[in-house]
Parts: sequence; C-alpha cells; structure tokens
Amino acid sequence: MDLAAALGLGSSAAVAFVGAGGKKTAMGQLTVEGTDQGYDVGYTTTTAMPPPPGLPLTLTGPDEWRADLEAHDPPVAVAREEVADPSRVDRKVRGFEASVMDRLSDAGLFDWLLVKADGARKRGFKAPGDEEPVVPSTASHVIPVASVAAVGEALTTDMVHRPERVADITDIDLGDTMTASAVGTVLTHPEGGLRNAPAEASVIPLVNKADTETQQHTARDVLIHALSQTERCSRGVITSFKSDVREVVSTADVQEEDQR
Repeated sequence: MDLAAALGLGSSAAVAFVGAGGKKTAMGQLTVEGTDQGYDVGYTTTTAMPPPPGLPLTLTGPDEWRADLEAHDPPVAVAREEVADPSRVDRKVRGFEASVMDRLSDAGLFDWLLVKADGARKRGFKAPGDEEPVVPSTASHVIPVASVAAVGEALTTDMVHRPERVADITDIDLGDTMTASAVGTVLTHPEGGLRNAPAEASVIPLVNKADTETQQHTARDVLIHALSQTERCSRGVITSFKSDVREVVSTADVQEEDQR
C-alpha cells in the first residue's frame, strides 16, 4: 500500500502536516507518489522549511505566485523568501500566511498541495504552541505526526518540542517516561493534533519510524489510544520509510481491542 492510499487521498487534496518526527519525509513520499500517478504536486509551508531536496524551488510574493508558478511545471516547491541566518540547517525558506495559502489551494494549479504547517526543531514529538499550527482553512486533510521513538523516552527537550505543552494535556509530568497512551493522547487532543484543524478536514494521525516489529506494535498501541479518544478520526497510519511499512489502523481495530 502506498502512503496516499493509506491516507485516503483522492485526485484533489490539500494536505497539512503538523507535529514532529516525519512531516518532511511523508511530504517527500507523497510528492513522488503523486507525480508517478500523474498529479500536479505543490510542496510548501505556512511557517519555514529547508528547501526539499530534488524539487525546484520558486520564491515568489503573495501577489505574484500565480504567474511565477504557471511558468514552472510541477512538482515544485514554493515559498515567499529566504530566511537569513537559519539555525540548525544551512538553508531555510519562509512560506505564506494562511490566507495566501487558501488562495493558492483554490487556484487549481495543483492536484495535491502539501503544506508543512508547523515546526518541531528536529524533535520526534511535540504539542503545538499558542500561535500554531497555521493550517489553511482549505485543508482537506490534516496529518498529525509523531515518531514512535518518543515512547519510552523522558519528557524533556531532548526528544520533545514544547514538553511543557505535552505535560499540560497528558497525565505525565516533565521528566517522566512517555507512554504509548500519552503520545496517542496528544495526537488527537483538541490542543494537540486537532488544534486548528478545519471542521470539514479529515484528520489522520500518523506514527512514523516504526522500523522494527516491536516498534510497529508500539505504534499500533499509540494509534489505538489516539483513535479511542475522539470521534473525529476514523483511521490512523503506521509508517516506516526505512523498512517500507504502511499499515492502517481503524476504529474497528479499536473496538476489537476493547472487546478483548
């Protein structure tokens, strides 16, 4: 199963990725899959991002993007400007505010518009801050992401971006060991993965880096708990881009687990 099928993407989608531990990798995978299927794919951000490797990058203003993008064949990455003196990476670009992204999404230039909607400072897990995520109102799908490697680690800045936010919405304290249920809680909490998700968008939590059988079982536990916390999500996805794993966990799996 490819990632697009696991996420239930059709021929037209605006997909916002939030969280940590695999956003850019998943966006890169969808760029390849969409292009292989004959779709026009755009790759962008409402915050900032390193330019994706292997994609041409168009820098354009909030009023000039249509003409600039029509001059380039997709797939293409698009952003507003270079970030001066970026930290943690050699090069970074700044994207567009949500209102511009809505216009870009509605313009019909792309079949799939992939949007990095927050940052995580290279951590494997996070909960959003006050001003994030910046999700376009036109997003058809919101994908909250976490790395399964967070389970079993201490709730500190070594693994987690904004660990105090995670503590606020779970039953664990700073410095405690993170459990599968704690990670799952954040993925589908109104102040976690569901924060700022448009009411009509499909929300599909994704647990990444499930490279081993043990990690796949742990990722399943994360998603079983995540899906049990909300009626908003009907499925979640387990991935390993290293071991080529794509597994869908559904609400039926949650019910089966409850009956055991």
